[in-house]
Amino acid sequence: MKRQRRDSVAQTPRLDDYITAKQTTWERRITFKVLGSVNNPKSVHGIYPYRGKISAIDARQIVGQLPQKGTLLDPFCGSGTIVYEAREHCIDAIGVDNNPIAVTIAKGKLERNELTKLKSHLRELLATARSLQSVPEMPPSPARYFHPETADQIMRMTQLAVANEMSDYERTCFFGSICLVARGCNHYKWSSTNIGRIFLPHWKIDFYSKFSNKIEKHYTFSTSRAQAQIYQFDSRHLSEIIPAKSIDYVFTSPPYFNALDYTSYYTRIVYEIMGYDRAEIRKTLIQSVDKYEEDMKQVFEELEKVTKNDAMIIFVVGDKKVKDQIISGGAFFLKLSKYEPTYIIEREYTGTASKIWDSINKTRRKEHVVIWDKTKQSV
Repeated sequence: MKRQRRDSVAQTPRLDDYITAKQTTWERRITFKVLGSVNNPKSVHGIYPYRGKISAIDARQIVGQLPQKGTLLDPFCGSGTIVYEAREHCIDAIGVDNNPIAVTIAKGKLERNELTKLKSHLRELLATARSLQSVPEMPPSPARYFHPETADQIMRMTQLAVANEMSDYERTCFFGSICLVARGCNHYKWSSTNIGRIFLPHWKIDFYSKFSNKIEKHYTFSTSRAQAQIYQFDSRHLSEIIPAKSIDYVFTSPPYFNALDYTSYYTRIVYEIMGYDRAEIRKTLIQSVDKYEEDMKQVFEELEKVTKNDAMIIFVVGDKKVKDQIISGGAFFLKLSKYEPTYIIEREYTGTASKIWDSINKTRRKEHVVIWDKTKQSV
């Protein structure tokens, strides 16, 4: 699906002051191009349909404007899109997220592999899975979505995943394959608006084949010398794992502030198959409307501790519908930092799943790129 963006003039007076602000230092200027498409499903970023992830093409054009030096931090790295693109742009990068499946996917994308070794180990994994004598049945909740023979193949591979017989990249491909065959067993009719809908009779999908294809389809060989690290940690306490004044750039797309559940949709199915406690995971994530502002202010306090005095901070935030009211992402984030933003860019999306919801809800949401350049700040 194609998605286009265009810069526009904000209607909110206060936002307009920032959107029309001019920078005096050209080296610090970040610009955005209209993109005809932001989808690249065959790349490593198509390995798993992680909910709410930023477009890799968009992330690439932003990090591509940063100097190839220093360290970039994504405090809400999700599936690691920004961290990966920063590394490929030869910027050392750090990603932090408290969602276990997101951390696995991010590490999987960043893992440096040789395809011949992956193929060899894949043959071993498939042979072991087929030879297992005792295989537990899939839990009832996720089993509703699969043909029985497909479910049996998944559970055979699950035993190897649980036993840590897979690398991070293999495990990520395994998770992504679960999502793919869940959609396939339901006649490939799932879309972003009806994930989980059951279509009977379930089609029998060969999981082993889909898993094998995904291993090779998303394989990339990185030649970048830059380093990247992923931490499973709470960004409300960043200073406990990141040295003070060590970060040159912060670039992130933070959790949505209308309590978007990052353990739902496809991820819920994977968690249930793997035996993760979703309720306990949700308690550790920033996805509560009531506490969001307080939590995010705490994150900004931590960012102040770990960023250098000349750091640039970039937040990509969208408008959200909360209790029948559209809340501007740009306006919301204006009040979270003790610093005034240097400038804000406002954009609209077209041709996306979000546009479908806008049509249903009769809304017209926008996205804001909020930029704080600490070299120009006064508290």
